Amino acid sequence: MRKASTLVGLTLFALASAARAQEAAPAATTADPSPSEAIAAPAPEVAAPVGLTSNAPPPAASRHKIQVGLSFLPMALGKYPAGPGSASSSVDAAFAYGAVLTVGYEILPGLTVGVAPQETLNVKAKDGASDAGKQLDLLVRVAYAYPIVDTISVYAEVLPGYSIISVPNSSSKGLVLVYGAGALMDLGDSVFANLGVGYEMGFQKVSATGGAATDAKTSFLRVALGGGVKF
Repeated sequence: MRKASTLVGLTLFALASAARAQEAAPAATTADPSPSEAIAAPAPEVAAPVGLTSNAPPPAASRHKIQVGLSFLPMALGKYPAGPGSASSSVDAAFAYGAVLTVGYEILPGLTVGVAPQETLNVKAKDGASDAGKQLDLLVRVAYAYPIVDTISVYAEVLPGYSIISVPNSSSKGLVLVYGAGALMDLGDSVFANLGVGYEMGFQKVSATGGAATDAKTSFLRVALGGGVKF
């Protein structure tokens, strides 16, 4: 009887231990994931700060549209009217010099339209003893520039306008036409240098007694040395 009680007690203890082991196994499985599950778990995504994303497009560079330039004008190999009443006669002109201010706006890539007031001094005949006069030209400028490298462009220009020649005791007025070509070199983001050459033809006339008008026109080989700023 005593042996039977001991055997029953040992049997109950073994069954209780087996039940406790089965209850602990699912808890351990839930608490400790397998290595494969730990590797497959995705890492949390961290949002990049605003403005620091690497795939953002760069800002578009602003293009300069307005150009303002100032050039010194040596003017040589010119022609000067031989005298009042000489409709077609002319003589060699003295070496003249002046300056031109150009203000233009780029209406199309490379194509600029603007104004270019110009003043020329020492306007007289080369061998003349009279005092020198001056010439004021009010010009419209149309130019096209073509870039040959990043910092250098070549251009062609046409400048029609109206001209007034003032000499002692006389003056003449009329149309004038300048055409030429040159090169622009960028010295910075908005500063440039200019070197150009061209020819200026005048169609000025002077009013004579009785209302008749005779030619009193000038012409010059024109060199432009200067620079300017882009806005």
